[in-house]
Amino acid sequence: MRDHVVLIDSSKDEGGDDLGPAPTELFLAALGGCIMINISRIAGRMRIDLRSVRMKISGMKEHNEHPSSFTELHVNVAIDANTNNNAKLEKLVRLAEENCTVSNTLRKAVVPIVRLA
Repeated sequence: MRDHVVLIDSSKDEGGDDLGPAPTELFLAALGGCIMINISRIAGRMRIDLRSVRMKISGMKEHNEHPSSFTELHVNVAIDANTNNNAKLEKLVRLAEENCTVSNTLRKAVVPIVRLA
């Protein structure tokens, strides 16, 4: 992480002090951050002027499994841009996900469900 520091903790309900995100929250944030950076980079190449991009990421876990793991990952992306061409925006999101190192790594274990919201 170069010279960056991240404080990792868990909620008080899970025995932590709630001083920082839990590892699973950082895991989901890493996926979203990777896709978001690619959206920004690829939008420029596609001549899409982004006004705003919002992302909601959630994971479904099997709580009865030990060890627990995510069984589904959902990334919903809402884009406000200089185009209403939904096909072009869907292509942008698809390319961003396909070029994301995090989702490419996860794909071998779980298929992220990434779609334009």
